[in-house]
Amino acid sequence: MTPPRQLNPAQLAAADALSGFYANGGDVPTGVFADLGFEDGLGIQCEMQRRAVANGATQAGWKVGLTSDRARTAVGIDDRPFGHVNRVLESPDSIPSAEINKVSIEPEMCFVIGERIAGDGVDPASVPARISQACAGYEVNEARINIGGNLAMLVADNLTNWAIVRGSGVAAPAAEELDSCVVTVSCDGEERFTCTAADEVDNPYLSIARLAATLHRHGMALEAGQSVITGAYARFRVEPGQTWTAHYSGIGVVEATIS
Repeated sequence: MTPPRQLNPAQLAAADALSGFYANGGDVPTGVFADLGFEDGLGIQCEMQRRAVANGATQAGWKVGLTSDRARTAVGIDDRPFGHVNRVLESPDSIPSAEINKVSIEPEMCFVIGERIAGDGVDPASVPARISQACAGYEVNEARINIGGNLAMLVADNLTNWAIVRGSGVAAPAAEELDSCVVTVSCDGEERFTCTAADEVDNPYLSIARLAATLHRHGMALEAGQSVITGAYARFRVEPGQTWTAHYSGIGVVEATIS
């Protein structure tokens, strides 16, 4: 496994600026990110997570970004950034909106890792055997800073992740079953969205294999017991008092109330 990278002075200055913002608020001095790119953002995110864990946070899982051709085309990168997940809520838990700036949720499949997945050459066909459960899920997002189109800043700020909500699930389905899964999202009993999974994101097993490769570059891997979300089908701004339910055909249901 590649050892974790040391930050260079520019990356360290950006990490310190972000830490200062998290601690004290105000504005992030965006100039410290002006000349930084995608890989810089990943390295800074790793440093932010190291500091968070030193202060008591738990490494509970991962998110994988850029999981559709549409998203990759928009930023001009054929890669899969990671985001650290420090909170995994169990459906039908509540989401404390007063604690989250401009909270939004995204329906995403959630996978529980059963066996370590590591390296830059993981075969997607080998992934299902190393998954203990595929679940209905949500990602909870927080707009912490004004990104302003800066990819390094977006990645360094953990791709806006605040938490995962993990619902019911099944043993790892075949790849084609995941692609044909129908996702239906409702708010307070009113349907808001439906799609077939493959129409919106890459196959999750491919995304997990690509995520393992990105993690490998930064000296990390997917570890047993961690939860991984593999790409958003839609995004919704939410309001206190609402209850959001998502049905994933053949997989399960996830529910969250906005408190």
